[in-house]
Amino acid sequence: MSSSAAEGGFRPKPIYFGFILLFALVCGLIAGLWLRGAPVRVSDIEATVLEPAKNIEDFALTTHLNMPFTLESLQEKWTFLFFGYTHCPDVCPTTLHTMTQVIQKIAENGQFNFQVVFVSIDPERDTTERLAQYVPYFDKSFIGVTGKQADLDNLTQQLGILHLRVESEGGGGYLMDHTASILLVDPNGQLRALFSAPHHAGEIVEDFNKITQL
Repeated sequence: MSSSAAEGGFRPKPIYFGFILLFALVCGLIAGLWLRGAPVRVSDIEATVLEPAKNIEDFALTTHLNMPFTLESLQEKWTFLFFGYTHCPDVCPTTLHTMTQVIQKIAENGQFNFQVVFVSIDPERDTTERLAQYVPYFDKSFIGVTGKQADLDNLTQQLGILHLRVESEGGGGYLMDHTASILLVDPNGQLRALFSAPHHAGEIVEDFNKITQL
């Protein structure tokens, strides 16, 4: 990554990374409870696959290009959804970097009907202008999304995405703990699978290829 990107807060910080992973594990357990009772396909796929897929109710958000982002935006293509924030010191930039590898590998296999969407859970700081600076750094095709808190909550609550504001010691701003899973939405606009952290590009690609053939 370039030095300018690092100055913008994109460089992972190992010390905080361990704390985030602990939070991610807790989120994973809660997500498991959220999915409990729904049929889950057991196969050679590492990701958690929902069978049947989970419906998503309509929502209204905005992309980093100031375009509407709604349930319709998730239809007619596969969507990798990741929730985070631009001031994230480690998990978010690491995951987005992994997703650049994922889309390259998927494209090499001749699949182009997909998109990567980064949804900010920090609307106070993540304006569309901020997302427009941050998200394309990883890949110009990536879509940054934000919106009013109530509208974001409408989507995160549907998908079991947890997020918690944590004030920094010494009054130096705040961090956002959040679910680190990557969600996969099918072309019908339904939640189809969850990829739990830590993420590995090769495993995601292999699972994606299998899931699209189910």
